[in-house]
Order: sequence, then structure tokens, then C-alpha cells
Amino acid sequence: GCIFRGKLYPFGLIERTEDCYSCYCKKHFMQCCSLFFLPVIYDNENCKVLFNRKRCDYDVVQKDDPSKECFVYARV
Repeated sequence: GCIFRGKLYPFGLIERTEDCYSCYCKKHFMQCCSLFFLPVIYDNENCKVLFNRKRCDYDVVQKDDPSKECFVYARV
């Protein structure tokens, strides 16, 4: 198997790690890519970014009322 971020994974396709990555494990290497996009352009004065581990995505919410979402202009 392969070790990724301290955890052992079996050979083959790993559709989702506990850290929200998709990986492929082979005998001599492991290749991974994230399943989430990082919000980069939003109102950072009034909004904050929270990682949602269940959805493997970021929520951008109002600082003073996290129940309200903020508009995101771009994600990387």
C-alpha cells in the first residue's frame, strides 16, 4: 500500500481520503489531487472561509452571521 498524510491506503484507486483527496496508489508512487476548490475572491472583510469536511468543499459565510453565505467571485 501507500502512506498519505500518515495513513496507509491500499494499492489502486482511492476515491476519497479522509482529507478530501482522490489518489491512485501504485507500487512505487502515489498520485493525489484535491477534491475541493479554494475560494480566492470574496468579501474578506465581512466573510470568512470554513472547510466543510463532509462535502469536501469550502463554505464562505458572513463573519457576524455564519448561517448566511457570501458570494464567491472565483475559486482556484
